[in-house]
Amino acid sequence: MPDSRDIPATKRFAWILGLAGLLPFVTQALFSWLSPPVELLGVLRSQTHYAAAILTFVGGIHWGVTLASPAIVDTPAATRLVWGVTPALYCWIATLYPIDIALPMLFFGLLTALVVDLVLYRATPVPRWFLTLRIVLSTGALASAGASWIAMAVRLSGAK
Repeated sequence: MPDSRDIPATKRFAWILGLAGLLPFVTQALFSWLSPPVELLGVLRSQTHYAAAILTFVGGIHWGVTLASPAIVDTPAATRLVWGVTPALYCWIATLYPIDIALPMLFFGLLTALVVDLVLYRATPVPRWFLTLRIVLSTGALASAGASWIAMAVRLSGAK
């Protein structure tokens, strides 16, 4: 039986779901700039919570990759498992803060996760297209979270 990671339909479906997952990021970034001032904090809170959910998911992928590998007790596997829970703990802490602190924290969390993932996945049996997908989706998430962060700074500073 072929490995599902190598089936073109799996790749296509992962791309479709991944790109669809960017829609909330992009939409909330757009609404960060266009929403009435009374709704801005709600939009920013939504962007913050979605970024936290996605960052947690990105960490959890390491568990799946590690547990699907034949050897799960070596040092690289242990590193991936520890890293896999780190984003969830980071997000939990970040979302305890007000939005003006949490959103930048999550922006840098997404950036850090991308860098760490590129290092950790280099020695992991994931398909090459997965890393390309990871870069594209992270770039979209970072651009959207960054746009919301800038909107927050510009629009809330003007409201004071």
